[in-house]
Amino acid sequence: MTARMADAREIAIHVEIAAPRTLGDGSASCRVSVAPLEQQPLEVRGVDSFHAVWLACHLVLKLLAQLRAAGAQLLSPDGSAFPLDAYLAGLDDAAKKSP
Repeated sequence: MTARMADAREIAIHVEIAAPRTLGDGSASCRVSVAPLEQQPLEVRGVDSFHAVWLACHLVLKLLAQLRAAGAQLLSPDGSAFPLDAYLAGLDDAAKKSP
């Protein structure tokens, strides 16, 4: 993915989510790298491996949304607009519906 900044600079965005690791208490964590938006990889912890991966994906989408809100245009590898809204659709609605 590429971010075209408001000043026309283009920055390659590399996202990597590692496979979840099960921790001693049964929870799980994933290492998330979103370079160059974050200088160091982040650890995301969930109640289980599915939750950790879901939270890692959610984090990446939120970081991309912040970048777009700052004026960047997000582009897919083929140069077309990255469909961020399609990925974000339903995330907030799902949180509102949980018991």
